[in-house]
Amino acid sequence: MRSAWKNAVSWCMLGLIFPVAAYAQPVDAPVVLAAQPLWPDGLPDAGRWKGALDQPVAEDLRDNGAALWNVTQPTLQAYLPPKGKGNGAGVLVAPGGGFRMLSIQSEGVAVARWLAQHGYAAFLLKYRVVQQAPGENVDALRKRMATMTVDQTGEAGLADGRQALKTLRAKAGEYGIDPHKIGVVGFSAGAHIAGMLAHEAAKEDRADFAGLIYGLPFPGSMPPIPAANLPYPPGTPSQPWLQPKPTPAPDALPPIFIAMAQDDLLVGVGTRDYYAKLFAAGYRPETHLYARGGHGFGMKGTGTTVDHWIEEFDWWMTQILADKNEKRTK
Repeated sequence: MRSAWKNAVSWCMLGLIFPVAAYAQPVDAPVVLAAQPLWPDGLPDAGRWKGALDQPVAEDLRDNGAALWNVTQPTLQAYLPPKGKGNGAGVLVAPGGGFRMLSIQSEGVAVARWLAQHGYAAFLLKYRVVQQAPGENVDALRKRMATMTVDQTGEAGLADGRQALKTLRAKAGEYGIDPHKIGVVGFSAGAHIAGMLAHEAAKEDRADFAGLIYGLPFPGSMPPIPAANLPYPPGTPSQPWLQPKPTPAPDALPPIFIAMAQDDLLVGVGTRDYYAKLFAAGYRPETHLYARGGHGFGMKGTGTTVDHWIEEFDWWMTQILADKNEKRTK
């Protein structure tokens, strides 16, 4: 009881005590720093975008601290591994919530804490969402958002994600991480942000790896998928088993991890289609299609196999980091 209470108290950085996640945690606690403004010199375009209202709204934490609404001032909060336990990699964490709120606990705080306790410097991204007007109920908000495109509802969140990645690379030394080992994991709408950061037009602007949890770069916004490998020279056998190892293309996307439950009716079809397009372009993304778990499982603990997605994400990242180290030594 005393240990669980100490863990709960240490989660008060957002102003409320959050419940302890249903995942086994190492004894060492992460170092949690105060949240920092993402745009210290002011929001781009003074915060004017399609999802902003012409009246002030107050940030609102609801559902016993599980959901954060009306985010207008984006922040970045560091969860660092215990001293001497870091592996040099950083992970930007983008919660989901349909761009109308953030599932700040199970897709944010709990994820960042787990990653930090396993050696990663994790950074919780509190990005801007479509604002809910005073007196406007959730159904009315949904109907208003239905008149917008994904580019419009996710515009500010994606801008915040880009700024967060840029900030982390500029301050990598302060956090003890390698600027070339900074990736992102996102959930649902946050996975759209993560996917778009992996698909940035300029390769140097892309995340170094991306985890897409029940989400993808949403249709209508997703950029073209560049080929993963260079074409084989003339005369190469057409049979795959006779072909040499492919040569990665200079503009290839970073490594991508995909996880979803097959009974997810919200993004199930789109995620499988996205995987098929990646595969056709020569990529082999790490993909986990769980039998069940629905949408939004995050770190809630469902009693199904989806509860192990973060362990598999960790194992995958361990391999990715090992591959990067091997390339540097050659």
